[in-house]
Amino acid sequence: MKKLAVVFLSMSIFGVIILHADLTFNIPFDPNVVGPAYNDTNYTYVSEYFDVVNEGITDNFTVLVDYTEIPTGWSMIWCHEYQGGGACHMPTYPWDFVFGSGDTLKLDFSITVTSADAMTFSYTFTALSLTESVVLDFTYTTGVSVDEPHADENVFLKNLPNPFSESTTISFNIKNSAYRDAEINIYNLQGKHIKTYEIFPDMNSITWNGRDEKSQSMPSGVYYYTISLDNEITKTKKLLLLK
Repeated sequence: MKKLAVVFLSMSIFGVIILHADLTFNIPFDPNVVGPAYNDTNYTYVSEYFDVVNEGITDNFTVLVDYTEIPTGWSMIWCHEYQGGGACHMPTYPWDFVFGSGDTLKLDFSITVTSADAMTFSYTFTALSLTESVVLDFTYTTGVSVDEPHADENVFLKNLPNPFSESTTISFNIKNSAYRDAEINIYNLQGKHIKTYEIFPDMNSITWNGRDEKSQSMPSGVYYYTISLDNEITKTKKLLLLK
């Protein structure tokens, strides 16, 4: 079973570094996101985390995620990881926290899509130590899927519901039967292994209840799950656990 660091490297093809007098943003994807096409099936897009580094002094910061308009039926949440903890938030509600000098804040967003459309949204950072508010703009547009362009097209992999609170079903369909061993592995954002499910012939899904191999409940956050054929990671997806 290969380490997930290999997967992280292969997924971080695009990188944007935005410099500000007091904040540095490291975004491993294009801020103008083009997601999977909408084919009459609702889905949730979960972004990778991006980093915000406080290059200034320790101060009380406010983060506000907002949009000018959201398509009918769509919804959005955003999450943070900071100093070993994390939580998720609804847009238009500010989040206040103490941002330590030199510390890194990880942020991401999840958008539930119910139609073919697009939206624009922004992260605004304010603090007394900032000379002015810092605004980071994003767009999300449905279209032809660009997620995992090098993934094996002979393997279908998806989980529903996503986000989930109690359990989620990971469905798969392996078109190439010429393999000896297959398994689903779940990792946290830091690449720590959480759970393994062995895939037997005629199986097409497994259900994860948000617990690790020792039946310990996992905290809210973004997790990765992979499908491996003969110890080679074939495809990787993300899921969002909310409690």
